[in-house]
Amino acid sequence: MEPERILQGLLDIGEEMMKSGAEIKRVEESMYRMCSAYGFRRINVWVISSNIQATVEAPDGRIITQIRHIPLGGMNLDRLDYLNNLSRYVCAARPNRETLDAKLREVLNRKQQPLWITVMAGIMGGAGFGVFFDCTVSDTIIAIIASAIVVLLGVKLGKVESNPMIYNAILAFITETFIVWMVYFGAAQHVGRITTGVVMLLVSALGTTNGIRDTLHRDILSGILNITNSILGATGIAAGIVVSLMLFRGII
Repeated sequence: MEPERILQGLLDIGEEMMKSGAEIKRVEESMYRMCSAYGFRRINVWVISSNIQATVEAPDGRIITQIRHIPLGGMNLDRLDYLNNLSRYVCAARPNRETLDAKLREVLNRKQQPLWITVMAGIMGGAGFGVFFDCTVSDTIIAIIASAIVVLLGVKLGKVESNPMIYNAILAFITETFIVWMVYFGAAQHVGRITTGVVMLLVSALGTTNGIRDTLHRDILSGILNITNSILGATGIAAGIVVSLMLFRGII
C-alpha cells in the first residue's frame, strides 16, 4: 500500500469529522490511532478548526507531510457517529485505499435528515422562545412563519455563503423585515418579542461553548477561532436587525 495515499485517506476521514462538528481532541486522537495502525512512526498531527496537518515516518523510512484546509461546516452528529465507527474499523482492519474510500463514501452517502424535520425543529425553537418571551397567539403564529423562513432560507444561503457574519446579517435582515411588516399590517403586536424568540435560531452559543472547551483543553488557537466566529455571527445578527429597523422605523 502506498503510504502517501493511505495518509491522504486518513486525512479525508479527519476532515469529514471536523466538518461534522467533532471536537479537536477527538479528531487528533483518531488520527494518531489510525496512523499507528498502518505502521507509521514518529506521528505528529496538529488539528485546529480550519486545518489538519500530519507528518509521519512511513515504514520504508520516508517522511511524509500532508496538510488539509477545513471549510466551515455545520453539526451532523449522525454522520459523526458513523465516522467514529469508521475510524475504529480502520484501526482494526487496516483496509487498502480503495476499501477505505468505499467505506467513507458509504458514510457520506447515507440518507440525509428530511428537510421537514429541520423545519419543524426550527419552528419549535423559534415559537417556543417566542412564547417564553411572552408572545401573544398572533405573535406566535408570525414567529412560526418567521422561523420557517430562517430555516428554509438558511439551507439555501448556506450553500453559497460561509462567512457567519454575512450569513446571519442577511437572514436577520430578511426575517426582521418580515416581522416588522406583519406588525404593521396588524397580523401581530410585538416586534421585539417575536424578534427575540426567532433570533435565537441564529445565535451560535454552541460555537462559544466549543471555543471555551477547546481553550480549557489548551487548544488555544482553535478556541480563539470558534469564539471569534461566534462573535462575527452575533455581529451579523445585530447588523441585520438594526438595518431593518432603521429602514422601516417610520412604520412601527
